[in-house]
Amino acid sequence: MNGDHEAYNNVFSRQWSSSSKPVVLIVEDHDDTREVLRILLAMAGCHVIEAEDGQHAMRLAEMMRPNLILLDMKIPLLDGLSVTRMIRSHPTLNSVPIVAITGIATPQFQADAFQAGCNYCFVKPIDFNRLEELIKVLVRSPRQPSPLDSHYSLALRSKGVLCSYQFH
Repeated sequence: MNGDHEAYNNVFSRQWSSSSKPVVLIVEDHDDTREVLRILLAMAGCHVIEAEDGQHAMRLAEMMRPNLILLDMKIPLLDGLSVTRMIRSHPTLNSVPIVAITGIATPQFQADAFQAGCNYCFVKPIDFNRLEELIKVLVRSPRQPSPLDSHYSLALRSKGVLCSYQFH
């Protein structure tokens, strides 16, 4: 276990440069996945809030106004696509970045997630190095230049399927 802890420390070794911690809402119905995400994001300097279903996610998002939402697509009560559409139509939450977290690697499902309003899509298992980089870009201070202004690529692999995205 100690070796695992060291590996996690290496993945999230850099701290946020901002003095205030970004608030990240994790919406995931599997306790173990939610716990791993919570630990890694806390190690990266984030303030983490958690929901296990879509209704709880909406209530927490309205109360806490997160800087970022990591949203599993297959959750109880309201699925991830429904939650995304609700957030995009919400008067004060509509600009919060949403990262879809899914085990569905089909291009059609990912297209549905983007059409609903997700900003990015990660296919499980999650590459935590890429997740940390993406979170830092999404919750950066407005005064910092965006690394996305030049070029950013994201490659994801799940069950032998490799997906690559290019952002300009």
